[in-house]
Amino acid sequence: MSGQASTGGMERDYDAHSEYQRRVVEGGEAALDGLVGDLDLAALAAGPDGLTVVDYGAGTGATSVRAMRAAIAAIDRRGGSAAPVAAIHNDVPTSDFSQLFRTATGSDGYAARATAPVYPMAAAGSFFDRVVPDRTAALGMCSNAAHWLREHPEVETPGTMYFAGVAPEARARLARSAAADWLAFCTARAAELAAGAGMLVQGISAIEKEGVERASAGLLLEQMWEVAAQLAAEGSLDADVLERYVFPVYCRSAAEATAPFAAGGPLAGEFEVLRASVDEVANPYWELLEASGDRESYASTYTAFVRAFSESTMRTFLFEPAARGIEPAALADEFFRRFEAASAADPERGRYECWILRLALRRI
Repeated sequence: MSGQASTGGMERDYDAHSEYQRRVVEGGEAALDGLVGDLDLAALAAGPDGLTVVDYGAGTGATSVRAMRAAIAAIDRRGGSAAPVAAIHNDVPTSDFSQLFRTATGSDGYAARATAPVYPMAAAGSFFDRVVPDRTAALGMCSNAAHWLREHPEVETPGTMYFAGVAPEARARLARSAAADWLAFCTARAAELAAGAGMLVQGISAIEKEGVERASAGLLLEQMWEVAAQLAAEGSLDADVLERYVFPVYCRSAAEATAPFAAGGPLAGEFEVLRASVDEVANPYWELLEASGDRESYASTYTAFVRAFSESTMRTFLFEPAARGIEPAALADEFFRRFEAASAADPERGRYECWILRLALRRI
């Protein structure tokens, strides 16, 4: 690992291009409702402060506010409507919390709850560490975030920029790093969650089909590497930097996610695993392509989605150190221009596939 955080947070109109992330949150609302139904809300709300709900990895707000709204609605349906709610959104300090609070208090927000007060708040800090006081949270959520690695990896990645395509030794190193990150995340939550509290984590995963692993975003990252390789062949992107660059996410399996809580695991006896499932999330951009047949429109909206979640980390760890004879910002523009052209020419080649692991836990 490099010792440098893998991402500085979401930017570049992330909210406007996060339809996929919204679908993940929407698809998990049934799991969230079931988790809240498994909690003793009366006991959790017995103190003077009501219920504290924390969303970890809130980004710039749109999907986090959606998740918080769903959590509060589930609490109200399950008999907790009289309890005040401290709604805490957590992300790194560089995140745009002002945009988040505009969304939370707007017409699509949750602040106008009629039955009891809701107090929107922020907790700035890495969710790999503690971000709220110990034993205060009644419900935790994390969507589209825990699959990011804590620090940017330093491994050799010739021919790829994704964990799923690296050589076995590098793959094992990345798996160990992802496991350590996951343990740090869960250890911090074990401190913060009250006894009997719940936690729902949703993040990208992988499936095995006909004996072959299919990792979420696998085709996408292959196409991104091909575009970068073209730029390297032309001399505007340093090939040596590219051969050490890996996009800093990891598709955690259900077995990997539940391992810390199993007998003999480092957090055995700290959490009860209520549910663990992997489900595919339909591609909204592909649906638009199928409906319209307009490849250029598809490529434009798809590229905006990819750029919104990827540019921050790629700028820091690829475009800035690898730019040769071109400004890093211009290199980024050229990279995504070529990615858009490639997506229009052959949409299937870099089609986004997404399988989401949903893990529901209860603090013991």
